Amino acid sequence: MDFKQAKRNRKLDRWVIIVLLSTLSLSINFLISKFNASIDLTPDKKYSLSRESLALLNKMEAPVDVVITIKNDNQLPKVIQKLILDLELLLENIAQESTKQVIRVHYVNIDVPKVKQESLQKYKITEPNIIALYSPNRAKKTLFKYQRKESTNPYDLSQNFRSSDANARQLVWESGFYSDWKETGQGVLEPKVFRGEQLVIEAILDLVGPLKEKNVAYFTRGHGEASPTDFDSDTGFSELRRIIEESNLDVTSIDLSVTDAVPPDAKIIVIAQPQGAFLDKEIGNLRDFVNRDGGSVILCIDPASESTGLDNPVFGLRNLLREWGIRCHDMLVYDGNMANYDYFSGAYYLSTYPTTKSHEIIKPLMEKEFRIFSGDCRPVESLSSQNSNFISRELLYSSRDSLALSGWAKRKKPYVKNRLLDIEGPVPIIAISETRFKKKKSKIAVIGSSSIVSNKNLKRNTGNSFLCRNIIRWVNEDVELLEIPPTPLDRYTITMNEDDFTRMTYLSVTVPMVIVALGFFVSWLRKEL
Repeated sequence: MDFKQAKRNRKLDRWVIIVLLSTLSLSINFLISKFNASIDLTPDKKYSLSRESLALLNKMEAPVDVVITIKNDNQLPKVIQKLILDLELLLENIAQESTKQVIRVHYVNIDVPKVKQESLQKYKITEPNIIALYSPNRAKKTLFKYQRKESTNPYDLSQNFRSSDANARQLVWESGFYSDWKETGQGVLEPKVFRGEQLVIEAILDLVGPLKEKNVAYFTRGHGEASPTDFDSDTGFSELRRIIEESNLDVTSIDLSVTDAVPPDAKIIVIAQPQGAFLDKEIGNLRDFVNRDGGSVILCIDPASESTGLDNPVFGLRNLLREWGIRCHDMLVYDGNMANYDYFSGAYYLSTYPTTKSHEIIKPLMEKEFRIFSGDCRPVESLSSQNSNFISRELLYSSRDSLALSGWAKRKKPYVKNRLLDIEGPVPIIAISETRFKKKKSKIAVIGSSSIVSNKNLKRNTGNSFLCRNIIRWVNEDVELLEIPPTPLDRYTITMNEDDFTRMTYLSVTVPMVIVALGFFVSWLRKEL
């Protein structure tokens, strides 16, 4: 037997097997590269579009091109890099879905005109650092614009120092793509929830969805109400205005005492934090608006203190609300359990939901176990009956430890329970009502604490923002958008100094080299022995 020939044959067999396995691996990779698909293996399908989003995308009436002109490199602030990465994952999922109209995603370098795709020439894209939607038959809609701002001079005492990262973080925060910002151990605010799916789907529908007549949301004035143009970071209501405008509504104000009727373009009347009673003429205009014209009302009302004068009662609106199956008690919700308050801001937690069938407004909040932040609250009760023309429901309650105090303005702390007049918790804080039979339903939503929709809580708490958007969508009859949930972010941080980084680099290079050397040594020993 020729052992040398057998040895050569074994070596040849090994090389043939290596070549075949390599060819098989390359062939499989080539075939996989031709299929643009992905599988979400996470238990909660975190990286997949929700069923609600898929249904809404099928309402598109024209194709959409998503154009990103921000160059993603290491020179960008980390928060901008994260935004682009999260949007890339989201847009990849959207582009892969089989929808009636095509959605294409393009990454364009404005500085290299020759590289631009021919399909984008008609849009004449020249603006750098934007994320925008384009459609051949509709206008452009910008989702985000990055304005690079360098750090201020730390030695200039005439201005506060702000780094470029802080400026970029403010831009991302104002864009609304993230919510629930929390301070890390290093004193930097980081988001916990990504709202990109919700914002992108809304923008696509606004651009190429079914055309709607743009209506107006009127904020009442003349009774000390809050203004939609108040930008105060704590007590203002400009964030509520922005959320309303997201629903394709114009926002302005109106004095009901000087008009004979609510304007015909009105879709919603918002009464935010009134301090005085409405006149009979104004109440008549509101009654005609909701009963005859198919309009809707959102009332944000606080407990009436002595400084507000006569409640009259509930500022003259009690009879109108009672007709719709809602009653606002002139009481204060008090909770002596400090565990139900936020330690840092002092906000009161509202996290008790109905035990019976949940309404579509709060169903996603219940599933995610969101807390709602509020200030002083007053009870808002449902008085619905089967014989009524209206269906009213309670959405949110105070805790079981709470009490609704009667005559609270004249009582001294600590409050002692009046068994005859006070109401034990949970106490309803938010109630809604709608007409039972009409196709175009009029709706009323009453919020027993205006701080729930103030700038402070809408910007800092995801639950408040989610609740407010769902109420607006419900009133505006955009019920399909109610159940698009935000996506929680998993964030992992590795902290190391320069020595730790150097040590990790050496280990990551040295260990594989040692293993390879040992492999050669063992192979040499086998040959020698």
